[in-house]
Amino acid sequence: MAAKTPVEAPPGTRRLALEGAFQSLSQGLGEAYLGAYALLLGAGGFALGLVATLPTAATSAAQILARRALTRAGGGRRLLRSAWSAQSVGYMALGLCLLAPYPWSVVTLVAVAFLAWGCGGLAVPAWMSLVSVLVPRAQHGWFFALRGAAQACGVLAAILSGGALLSFLTGRGRETLGFVLIFACAALGRLFGAALVARLPDPARSNPERERPPDLKPVRASRKFRRLAIYLWSLHLATHVSSPFFVPYMLRELHFSYLLVGTLIATPAIVKVATLRMWGRLADRLGPGPVLRTTGWLVAPVPALWLISQSPWWILAAQVYSGLVWGAFELAQASSILQTTRAREREVAWFNAVDGGVLIGGSLVGGAVVNLVSDRGGPGYLAAMGLSAVLRVLPAAGILGRLRGIGKPVWSHLMMPLRVWTIRPTRGLTLRVWEGIRLPGSGRGRGGSGRMVPAGSASGRAAAAVMEGTAAVEPEAARPVPAMAESLPRVEWPPG
Repeated sequence: MAAKTPVEAPPGTRRLALEGAFQSLSQGLGEAYLGAYALLLGAGGFALGLVATLPTAATSAAQILARRALTRAGGGRRLLRSAWSAQSVGYMALGLCLLAPYPWSVVTLVAVAFLAWGCGGLAVPAWMSLVSVLVPRAQHGWFFALRGAAQACGVLAAILSGGALLSFLTGRGRETLGFVLIFACAALGRLFGAALVARLPDPARSNPERERPPDLKPVRASRKFRRLAIYLWSLHLATHVSSPFFVPYMLRELHFSYLLVGTLIATPAIVKVATLRMWGRLADRLGPGPVLRTTGWLVAPVPALWLISQSPWWILAAQVYSGLVWGAFELAQASSILQTTRAREREVAWFNAVDGGVLIGGSLVGGAVVNLVSDRGGPGYLAAMGLSAVLRVLPAAGILGRLRGIGKPVWSHLMMPLRVWTIRPTRGLTLRVWEGIRLPGSGRGRGGSGRMVPAGSASGRAAAAVMEGTAAVEPEAARPVPAMAESLPRVEWPPG
């Protein structure tokens, strides 16, 4: 049953929620098949790794500079217009990279992707300013439920329709045209989203004292968070040793059609969305710590499953397993980060910034393995997958068991503030927590007291009502949801 708003929605609210569908559609089309496009242009191991990770790193780096960009732009709506227009130009330019001769076509692709995703990241604070001004606090639950559902549908539609279009045109000898159309549609999706918010009022600067440039110095984190961060960075490095090479493996070695590749990429995303509520209830009963320590071992063999069989049915089963374990892991990871940082925005932003560099490092290691093994006539892609599985075991054996003291939060995991971070072949939608989000017991940002709020209290119910499952997902958002009132409606998503 669709969520209903308890009061009349203010002008522009529905338009702002609908913009999420266009945003996720452009992200899905622009990102899901970027590796396949790089393969078509002749990219080798190193280039494939950079294409898969540099856009994510650009988004992470933009989080550190986003508030400064908002201050200099002279208004949130102006920054949105400029950043999203530049990003749409970047999406369109991706399709033109094939006009350049090799290897400049690959170099151009890497540079354009970095700039396009970086522009999207710069628009984050402006978007959150619009939300805080246009959406009443009493309607945040309804708004984010509607926007989250639109975004999930948009990403899945982008993955599946992109694969179908590429398969159709490849069968008629027009594969390059298929990629041009995909990136053109991604650009149009971003422009349509910008058009939806073009007539919205510019957010007022209610706190001028907070408009100062951000402090770019690294933060001092607690010992508990440092240990968690080291484990997660180690795991993410190991994960991205193989992550950029699953799509090239399916296309070049297994000769799967684009439609089949798209279906396999969408499978873990569908499984993750369908089971997130189940994992949320489990984390409520056990706490995120036990879930993280258990699933940290379960995600280790994911790439090794690809070494067993080349059957599409076996890979489909492996993707279902991957969606199950990664969904539980990402939920526990988000909860653990919120608690160990008390939702301090700078700590989480710096974690993501370092993580972006870690992803690039992992992809370069994987690219070196692919090139080295392939040059000697061996299965380069499978070697990277095998190495990734081994490297995932190391932080699990050395650090995972020492991640103790992460207790149960006072808020329910069914309402975790998650957002779509990126799209990965074996994980579908990669979910992460909103930076700076203030939930009961997570503190009050920088210098917050961290006072616990009972789950049954009015403010506890308000924060809990914001999200069910992935009700609030903002693929490019990195700013906190503003403080919420006590009269939020209870919204369930996915609909039950």
